[in-house]
Amino acid sequence: MIRVLLVEDDPMVAELNRLYVNRVEGFEIVASVRSAQEAQLILRSREVDLILLDIFMAGQSGVELLTDIRAQALEVDVIFVTAARDTKTISKTLKLGAVDYLIKPFEFARLKQALDNYRETNRRMRKDNPVSQTELDAYLGRRPGGTRAEQPLPKGLDRVTLERVCNAIFAWPKETPWFTCEEIAGLVGISRVSVRKYCEFLCGLKVLKMEPGYGSVGRPVHRYAMQKAYQKEAWRFLQED
Repeated sequence: MIRVLLVEDDPMVAELNRLYVNRVEGFEIVASVRSAQEAQLILRSREVDLILLDIFMAGQSGVELLTDIRAQALEVDVIFVTAARDTKTISKTLKLGAVDYLIKPFEFARLKQALDNYRETNRRMRKDNPVSQTELDAYLGRRPGGTRAEQPLPKGLDRVTLERVCNAIFAWPKETPWFTCEEIAGLVGISRVSVRKYCEFLCGLKVLKMEPGYGSVGRPVHRYAMQKAYQKEAWRFLQED
């Protein structure tokens, strides 16, 4: 059995994660704690294979906890389960060796996929046999000859609409760099509210920068402009491999 430690300061989310993990074969929860400090105590006293770790917690953050774990050379893996979705944080967790990253809110199927992948990888790497390049590629998460990018999108967004929104933004006239969601909605043919969700996502990737403002009747009318240096961040979700 793969021994799991839950680190989540929201009791309702912690209970949901516990129920989810218990539905996946091959995993058992050894403890559920609400802070990095409590997690450190468990790691000193119990055998743990995998941590489901939040980032935003009182005291030490999840990223800081993982940094300490790596500094102590503890042989434990981490899957982040968090609301943090900025690319700087995600990049740092991956560099620290996180094996997966789930953005809240998520569905059971996504957590099950993460745990199933981890269990299979764990099984393969425990074998004392040489591995083929195909097996190693699977372990590293590479897909030679794959088609569409497999980057996960936040719930409520889809690739087709994201591509349409991006195409409209990237084609926006350079002499007027600032645009509104309403203007992009008119080009794409979807609602202003829907466009705003995609613009917020692109702001998180730094593809767009936002300037707050208000219309004549006091309604927020934020303006956006593309940051060309970060344009490639959007194409990671759109282009073929």
